[in-house]
Amino acid sequence: MALSTGPKKINTAIFISGTGSNLKSLIKFSKHKKSPIIINMIISNNSKAKGLQYSKIYKIKKKYLILKMLYLKKK
Repeated sequence: MALSTGPKKINTAIFISGTGSNLKSLIKFSKHKKSPIIINMIISNNSKAKGLQYSKIYKIKKKYLILKMLYLKKK
C-alpha cells in the first residue's frame, strides 16, 4: 500500500456483522494524521448490529443489506 503523503486519503467502506470491535480500531487508526484511509461508510448485513452505533458517534454514513439466501433443491 502506498503511503499517503498529502491530504488525499483512500475512501473506505467497512463491512461489519456484530459489535464492531475491529471497526472501532479502524476508525481510531483513520483519525491519525498519517493514516492513508478515511472511513466514509459502514455496511452491515444485520440492522441490529451494535457496531452501527459508531456511525452516529463518528458521523459516518451507514447502510444495511437484506440478503436472502437461496437454497438449491436436489432431486
